[in-house]
Amino acid sequence: MKLFHHKIWKIFLISLLIWFILFPNINNSYYFWLKSADNTPENIETIENSLWVKLPVVSFIFDPRDRNDVLNSIDKIAEKLWTDRIYHFTISPDMYSAEDVVMWKFDKQYTAFFKKIKEKNLHVIFRTMHEMNGWRYPRSSNPEKFKAAWIHVRSLSRVAGLNEENILFDFSVNHRDMPTNWTPSQTAPLIQCNTAKTDCYHFEDYYPWDEFVDVVWFTFYNWWKANSNRLRLSPTQILYDPNWNTYERIKALNKPIVIDEVATTSVWYEWNYSFEKSRNEYLNHDERKDYWIHQLRDFLVNRPEIYVAIYFNADYTHGLTSKIIWEADWAIVNIDDNKVYGWFQELEAFSEKKLDNILSSLFHLNELTIEWEKIFISSKCNRELSIISSIIDQKSAIGSWKLDIINEIKATNIKSDCITQVIDTLSKVYSKN
Repeated sequence: MKLFHHKIWKIFLISLLIWFILFPNINNSYYFWLKSADNTPENIETIENSLWVKLPVVSFIFDPRDRNDVLNSIDKIAEKLWTDRIYHFTISPDMYSAEDVVMWKFDKQYTAFFKKIKEKNLHVIFRTMHEMNGWRYPRSSNPEKFKAAWIHVRSLSRVAGLNEENILFDFSVNHRDMPTNWTPSQTAPLIQCNTAKTDCYHFEDYYPWDEFVDVVWFTFYNWWKANSNRLRLSPTQILYDPNWNTYERIKALNKPIVIDEVATTSVWYEWNYSFEKSRNEYLNHDERKDYWIHQLRDFLVNRPEIYVAIYFNADYTHGLTSKIIWEADWAIVNIDDNKVYGWFQELEAFSEKKLDNILSSLFHLNELTIEWEKIFISSKCNRELSIISSIIDQKSAIGSWKLDIINEIKATNIKSDCITQVIDTLSKVYSKN
C-alpha cells in the first residue's frame, strides 16, 4: 500500500503542475464525482484517504433492488460518510414493468427507502427507472405507463415526508433512443430511433411534465475496443451526433443538467477486435484513457449549465482479465489494481463549484458549521439559523458545557422543523469529544 500511496502522491503533484501551467484562468462550473466501485462506503473512504480529496457527491446503484440490503447499506453509508455531502442513489423496481409499479407492486420497497432517507436526514438525488428510452428494461417502450409510474413513485416520497430539500427526482435517459417493438428485455432487437424517425419513441415522450422532475440526467460511455469493434469518439462527437443531437435536446427540457454515468475504456487500436490485443493495450497504454478524460474535462468546462458529472468508477472486467459483454475497464481510480489515471486529480481539482452552492441552488439549503462538522438547513430557516449561530458563539466564548448549548437552543421559540437537524448534529458531534 505504501507504493500505491507514493504513486498517488506523484500523480497528484504532476497533475496539479499541469493544471496551473495550462489552465490558470478558467472559471469552472462543474463537480466531478465518483460512483462507489463496489457499492460500499469503505471504497469511498479508501479513495478519499489515499488521494487526499473529499467527494461532495458519491453514487451508489442498487439495481435491481431486491438483490441488495438497501436499508442496512444506507445506515452504514450515513454512519461512515456522514451527511455533509449529496448522495446519488439508484433504485429501480427489479424486473417490474411500469404498469406493475402503478399497481403498487413495488410500493413497499420504495416507501421503506424514502422513510430511511427521512430518518437519516440525507440529501439525495434519486434515480429510478432510468434509461427508459432503451430496450433492456420492462419499464421501456410504453411512455404513458412510464409517466404514470413516475408520478406514483414521486407521490410515495411525499407521503413519507420528503420534499425538494431532501430528495430530487432524476429523469435519467440513455444518450441514444433505442426502443423495441418486442417485449423489452436484454435480448430484444433495438430500433435506432434517430431524430428523423417519427414512428418510434424518443426520451421526450417519457418526460412526465416539469412539475414532477427536478433534474435531468443522461448516461454515455466511450467503448472503443474493450470488448468489441466500436468507434473512437470524443464526448462532443457522442453528444452532438446529428442522428440524435442528444445534448441540445436535453437542454431544451430547461432543467438542471447532470451526467449520472460517464466513463471510458483505455483500449484502442486500428485492427479488428481481439481479446488478447485489448488486454495488451490495457496494460501498456494508460495515456489513451487520460486523453479521453481530458476531452471530457474540456467538454464540461465549456458547458457551465452542467452541474455534475459522475464518473462510473468501476471495472467489472478486473483489468480486462475477463470479457463481459456490457462492461469495460471503466475505472479511473482502481484500488484493487493500484491503478490511478493521471487526469483524475486534474478533474477533481477543477471541480471548484462549492457544495453549498449546489445545495443552495438545487436543494434550497444553507450551510452551518458546528465544531468543524457541516450540516445543511432549509433556506426557509434563515432567521432561525442566525439565532442558532449566535447561541453557539456566545456559549462557546464563555466556555459553557456543550449540553448547555443544546438546552439553550431547545429553550428558544424556534420552530421544531428548523432545529431538529441542528440538535441531532450537535448531539453526535459532542458525543465524539
